[in-house]
Amino acid sequence: MARLQASLRRAETIQAAPRAAAPHLCRTTVRLPADLLKRGRDLAERESATFSEIVARALERLLRSR
Repeated sequence: MARLQASLRRAETIQAAPRAAAPHLCRTTVRLPADLLKRGRDLAERESATFSEIVARALERLLRSR
């Protein structure tokens, strides 16, 4: 599983447009159902965004609504 995740990260890095690193960002691990992960990645691709940006937007909306 770890090899698959590393392989996916490399593939995403190769395909993604270079972005300026933001020093205030932190890395974390989130476990998601496979279908939700796929839907999130598909959305990110359609919107020319990173999966992290999609997750951050969704979390911001959720926290703002509370």
